[in-house]
Amino acid sequence: MGTALVIGATSAIGTAIADGLAAAGWSLAPWQRPGGGRVELTDPEQVDAAAAAYDRLGAVVYAAGRFDWGDADAADPDAWARLVEVNLTAAMRVTRRLLPALIAGAPATLVLLGSGAARRAYPHNPAYVASKHGLAGFARATFLDVRDRGVRVTLVNPGLVAAGAGLLSGVDPAALLQPADVAAAVVYAVSAPPHACVTELDLQPLRTPAG
Repeated sequence: MGTALVIGATSAIGTAIADGLAAAGWSLAPWQRPGGGRVELTDPEQVDAAAAAYDRLGAVVYAAGRFDWGDADAADPDAWARLVEVNLTAAMRVTRRLLPALIAGAPATLVLLGSGAARRAYPHNPAYVASKHGLAGFARATFLDVRDRGVRVTLVNPGLVAAGAGLLSGVDPAALLQPADVAAAVVYAVSAPPHACVTELDLQPLRTPAG
């Protein structure tokens, strides 16, 4: 195993991913500003400076994200802009800045955390759906750009998870996916043989969640 970097490791899902990778034998690299401190993903200078610290990586997982409830005719467009900035724009910048380190560490894997909303539309959160649709397209196109240089790109699409916005769904958390389930999917993706790539991985609760 090599060195893995988890972006968004302070969330419940991100923490589970970091723990899962560590248990699988990966060394975890810190993601912080030069001199210490949390990286603000919406600040391009902070992202660029943090990424410059890595010359070689075996895996990068982008698990940061925002969610917003609101119908298309009533939601706050400023909240939409902040959501898209974290869910898509920052993911693209992080990918661009860290791909050289992944190429240097190849065979390597980039994992982008998508959603069921990356494949279908849902009401009451159009900006979130749009951001995850965009992330799905970005993941697919990026894979085509770097596959011949030994870098796998995997989009992991969990359904409702008992964490973050999933806890506001009104569904019994025991009926939802758990953060450890998402972590297991990520570990599976980064553990693929060097000649294979799990390009997309959909994860759903076995039984239909009911409120």
